[in-house]
Amino acid sequence: MQFILHPMPLFRMKKLTIVMVLAAILGGAKAYLDHQLHVELDKAIINNQVAIEFSQITSSLLGQVIINNLRISKYIHIDKIILSKAYQFYNQLPESISINLEGIKIPINKANQPIPIIISTLGYAPYYISLKELYNLGYINIYANMSIIAKLQKTKLSLVSMINADIFGKYIISVEFNRPSKSFDTMELVSLQLEYFDNGLVNKVLSYLALRNNETSQQLQQKFITKLNNDIKQQDIINNLYQFLKNPKSLTINLQPKLPMDINTLKTLPIQQFKLQITT
Repeated sequence: MQFILHPMPLFRMKKLTIVMVLAAILGGAKAYLDHQLHVELDKAIINNQVAIEFSQITSSLLGQVIINNLRISKYIHIDKIILSKAYQFYNQLPESISINLEGIKIPINKANQPIPIIISTLGYAPYYISLKELYNLGYINIYANMSIIAKLQKTKLSLVSMINADIFGKYIISVEFNRPSKSFDTMELVSLQLEYFDNGLVNKVLSYLALRNNETSQQLQQKFITKLNNDIKQQDIINNLYQFLKNPKSLTINLQPKLPMDINTLKTLPIQQFKLQITT
């Protein structure tokens, strides 16, 4: 068998050479960036004294940073984190960014813990379920996938997070802030919305609480609604909550301060200072 090599035209050789040089430059730059990402993440972990381990961190030519097999302390494990447009963080807050967390696993704490003081003080202890009780109901781990999309528009920052937590349901959280900055405490909350889509958790918890309180599920729901009605005194909210408890499919909660306020101020405000809306 005989092979005949034909000379390649000069312009094609130039094109091929340029492609090879670009590939070498980009490949070398990517390898260097991946190395620097390892170094910087290691520094951040050491400086903040957080027990974090990861198997691999890489970058893409599209500006993504990908972290594989991240373990925080000995409890939280995330298969993969994909951070888009990460390079923009070096100089300023990016105009838009998305973060995807795949394969989150968080074990439920089965240790005995006291009921939070505020729950007991407000009289909601009969309707509180602890993590240990959830564990005993078979909710041993939280498995979830999560995405976060952030958009910056001059004086406003909007965040949308979608969490698919399997047996714990699906959540969509939307938040809007004024005065976006690198300091979370100085940003002003404009609005907060939580959408919850049930996947069997509510009925299971209601049945357990009724059994614990030696009453039927209907009696438990009625007492809970009566308690809320005495505290909130907003009939439309009470009616929608009651409908949700009877047929738990989805619930949307909208919360707005009367005026945009920074996070530290919001912590001290009573619920009456917020515009609250609940729909099913």
